[in-house]
Amino acid sequence: MIRDIIAKRYAKAYFALAREQDRLLEAQTELSELVAFLNEQSELCGVLYNPVFEVMQRKAVLDALLDKLEVSSPLRSLLGILIDKNKIAYVDLVAENFSQLVDAAEGRMKVEISSASALGKKSLKDLRKEFSRLTGKEVELEVEVDEALIGGIVARYGGMVYDGSIRTQLNRFGETLKA
Repeated sequence: MIRDIIAKRYAKAYFALAREQDRLLEAQTELSELVAFLNEQSELCGVLYNPVFEVMQRKAVLDALLDKLEVSSPLRSLLGILIDKNKIAYVDLVAENFSQLVDAAEGRMKVEISSASALGKKSLKDLRKEFSRLTGKEVELEVEVDEALIGGIVARYGGMVYDGSIRTQLNRFGETLKA
């Protein structure tokens, strides 16, 4: 909970800076690529995230990394602040919150879809169209297969859940029979 609040603050600050510089999409791409790189480098993260190492040591490692990756100065500043404040381990949450802010500013929304089986192109197109109509935004679908659903789909977006799965319908039917 506190991690989320802290990550949102840093994401909002970075968002304000990127918006002021008119480089939202570039900043989003650069930050998410850096987070993906860090997620693959467990030993490096062990050094950067570990408060046993002094801030100056972690900053030196970070600076050497950022020099090789040719990271922009705004992102370099954000990461430096995260190191200084012992919050570098939150960088993935900062990136996630930053992406949500950029998507909202650009009129996009991610909708997570779980289905019992793989969906065809027409079904995906229809779902994208319907969620675009419902939200008034350009929709990006993130689809995963969950065979436990038996059939139907579950959609999550904007803190809401639409559950049209057969598993849920069977559970409701069972509760009705018990009552």
